[in-house]
Amino acid sequence: MCSAATKRRHAFVLASIALFGVAVGGWFVWRHHGQPPRPRYLLINETGQHDYDLAFRMSLKLAEKKSGIENALVLLASLPPFKTIEQTAVELFTQMKIGARRNGRGILYVYSARENLLRIEVSYALEGDIPDVYCHRLEEAAKSYMLSEVPQDFISELIITTNLRGAGATRDSTEWSRPPWLSSEFLSGGGGALLHGYDKTLADYDAAIRRLPEPELREYTPASDVGVSVERYLASLAAGVGDPRLPLLTEGSRLFRAVVPRDEAQQERIGEFFRSAAPYRLLFAGDLALLVPQPNHSNLPLVLRRGTDNLWYVDEAKTWTYFHRFEDNVNFFVKYSDNPFLGALRALRVPNMDYAIYGAHVSTPPLPAYPFPLQAAIRTLEDKIREAPQRAANYAALGDLYLFEANWLTKAIASYEIASDLAPAEPAYRWRLFDLYLNASRVEQMLAQLKYLSEHGPADSQTRQWYRYYKSEYDFGGDSHL
Repeated sequence: MCSAATKRRHAFVLASIALFGVAVGGWFVWRHHGQPPRPRYLLINETGQHDYDLAFRMSLKLAEKKSGIENALVLLASLPPFKTIEQTAVELFTQMKIGARRNGRGILYVYSARENLLRIEVSYALEGDIPDVYCHRLEEAAKSYMLSEVPQDFISELIITTNLRGAGATRDSTEWSRPPWLSSEFLSGGGGALLHGYDKTLADYDAAIRRLPEPELREYTPASDVGVSVERYLASLAAGVGDPRLPLLTEGSRLFRAVVPRDEAQQERIGEFFRSAAPYRLLFAGDLALLVPQPNHSNLPLVLRRGTDNLWYVDEAKTWTYFHRFEDNVNFFVKYSDNPFLGALRALRVPNMDYAIYGAHVSTPPLPAYPFPLQAAIRTLEDKIREAPQRAANYAALGDLYLFEANWLTKAIASYEIASDLAPAEPAYRWRLFDLYLNASRVEQMLAQLKYLSEHGPADSQTRQWYRYYKSEYDFGGDSHL
């Protein structure tokens, strides 16, 4: 929590290596030897997992730019001996003088992986906007979200929304809490010990979902009228329902909700975005429908899918895989030139439809008839891989199944990395990895793929421009690996 008394006693001293041990030894040496100079956007990561470091530093940069508050993020493998998370954060806050260059406005986030504990320390000047109760709610939520499939998303959103509060914009900041259905039983798989979400299989998630108490969700069933399905879905958002067993979701979208859990406040916020973007336009393409928001509203369109039972299901996974919205543009983009709605969106003069982000460099997979058993489809592809382990196309097909049916990024990445290793000259695999790394906040891997594509496609000036742009955006003056 962010106690005023704690802050007045002052906090944040890293006095000796003996005090903090190996966990922050790198900071001590760097600080006291005077080289290199202290980075502007302070990230210390002692966990051994550095895939997201550049994305975290970008979050610190964007937060400070929006709020005028200095932020620092410290990720520890474990707490120093005989120190609590509170003591560690207090001592770090004072020693690193967080907020000194921003007129005493600073926030520190300390997370210790072994203990699965988060602590937020804010400067005295910010305590009116970021009170103890807000910090405590986030610290409790972290115990669930940091064990989920996408802990990096929680951290990045935590930084941005806490800064919005610090800047006085409380209405626009998400107040994270643990979803009612997400329990330690769900996270542990019933075995008692908590496991990180990215270690789980589809069978693990399916079993965990089946063990959940029976919900009261009968009013949110799919309908034969697409408009009815839309209204029921919007009603579920307004009610804050994030439960993965929502009946009108596709099977893959239910899995997506288990992999990327959202709490009631987040669902309500998404519902508010949808309501503010009304009236909608409805487009059809075969067994798919698209609910298009009005221009200049911060939202993605909503994809629906007609089943062979003639019912319309909401396909949240395809909403995320067919479309993209950048932080600096409220209007959405189409990812692929074979998107079945691209022509109709252009006819409606929807913004950003003059091109698809990835053009024809990579395409969407064929759309199977729905419903179908997702686990069986995955097992079929896994059998093909066992029969022909050197065939890259089978790994790519498995990656597409994970991606386009469930938006399960880590599984899709694992499959596509093998496909690309087996067929390194296949540009479509690298384009898919570029997209996956970008959306999974793995910036260094994203840049590596884009560098390769820019160098091996000399006629593609847009790709070279992208590489120069992203490389410049994520250039933090050589201090990216502290």
